[in-house]
Amino acid sequence: MKKNHCIERYLTFFLIAVLFSGALFSCTEDDDDRIKPKTLTDVILENEQFSILRDVMLYAEMSDALRTDELTVFAPNNNSFGKAGIFSSDAVTRLPKDSVRSFLRSHIIPKQRLSFSQLTPGSQVSLNRNTLSITRMDSTLSVNKSDIIIRNVNAANGIIHVIDSVVVRY
Repeated sequence: MKKNHCIERYLTFFLIAVLFSGALFSCTEDDDDRIKPKTLTDVILENEQFSILRDVMLYAEMSDALRTDELTVFAPNNNSFGKAGIFSSDAVTRLPKDSVRSFLRSHIIPKQRLSFSQLTPGSQVSLNRNTLSITRMDSTLSVNKSDIIIRNVNAANGIIHVIDSVVVRY
């Protein structure tokens, strides 16, 4: 009696095809499954050393602005605000929102992601169109006389350099 090998071959082919396609399609990622990289806003919101900056940013309604474009942010930490005599966000949030927005924009270089090594002495224009003077003394880089104390905090849409005092115009 002859065995029908044709049916066995089709059955084997079918099982291999099902296993292969199952393995192939079960490994695809949904957008919901991926961990999204942190934006500049996320970094500031989640880091306790920026609690005053966070409150000021939320008051000025600028959190969405720091989620979009490629930016370089010179972020004062809580100690930096303390050097300016600002020990809580209340001192800043009593000011008009337009003034606070202007203050924040003076710490941002728009449309550029400048790492520490890309910052060269000279001038840059801030988001509010003020001139930021960048100077170098040995290995220390300063922005309007505020030293960069932590370099290259990367985010999805830009880079943060932590400075030791708030940026003031001079």
